[in-house]
Amino acid sequence: DWCFFCHSIIGTCGELLCQCGDFEQQLANRILSRAGKYLSDSYSPCSLSGLQEPSPEKHSPFKNPWQEHNYLQAESPAEYAALLETLYTLKEKGTSHNLLSSSRSALARLNQSAHQLAFESVFLRIKQQLLLVPKMEWLCWGLFFSVLLPPKTLSLHLSFQIGQYLMSLPLHLEPFVTTQEDSALELALHAGKLPFPPEQGDELPELDNMADYWLGSLARATMQTYCEAILQIPELSPHSAKQLATDIDYLANVMDALGLQPSKALQNTVTLLKTKPEDYKQVAKGFPRRLASTVASMRSLDY
Repeated sequence: DWCFFCHSIIGTCGELLCQCGDFEQQLANRILSRAGKYLSDSYSPCSLSGLQEPSPEKHSPFKNPWQEHNYLQAESPAEYAALLETLYTLKEKGTSHNLLSSSRSALARLNQSAHQLAFESVFLRIKQQLLLVPKMEWLCWGLFFSVLLPPKTLSLHLSFQIGQYLMSLPLHLEPFVTTQEDSALELALHAGKLPFPPEQGDELPELDNMADYWLGSLARATMQTYCEAILQIPELSPHSAKQLATDIDYLANVMDALGLQPSKALQNTVTLLKTKPEDYKQVAKGFPRRLASTVASMRSLDY
């Protein structure tokens, strides 16, 4: 099952991120235990003189290696200053995120690739269906139909299939509902980014848990891809325009059942498809010009 396969990959990325973070902290502790005691208490990142000078009153049998063999300061003052700043950050701020930054960046890219793979594998089935929309005989039949059905069979077959698949997604996305026991998966899911973020001003109920976040992203991908496919339809008869509006309403009802909002683009498209020809010019003034002109061209309306 692709869903569980992708879940395992993302979980593995989370484990790697956790182990990298733990190792980075251990490394920071080791550095502080070995070299931190040689950092002057008066050091600041703006100063290059950061290592403690030996006190004439105190004679210690242990020599300061940073003073006795400081080849780095002699040969590369810039690298020496960077080292002191790292020590200062570890000692005073307690942060170790700069020690393995390149490794963490590589793991973050790997995690992002895993997210992209998971998203595309789930969305592929919907995308393949939506790519058929511009190729259908809308002018003749004006309705969704499967290529397996007779051409004169009027049916909501395609939109129904997409709707049913969307309704099944909450079950498929259950593995992404994280718990406190699965901290690695939670870390990976929060670190990864999904395409098709929420529209500005939208409510964000899907952010309550990661499964809802994934569902929201897939739903927005469906609506955006659907709108783009609709705008590629060359021509619509009056009957097919009504049927297409019915199909969009069906998808909007599916979104509502999932607790999601139809996108503005989808709402605008269905409104323009339902608008009477004599009212189109006036109604279209409040909509994006490209959308209004494209729908008018499909419906053979003057605009």
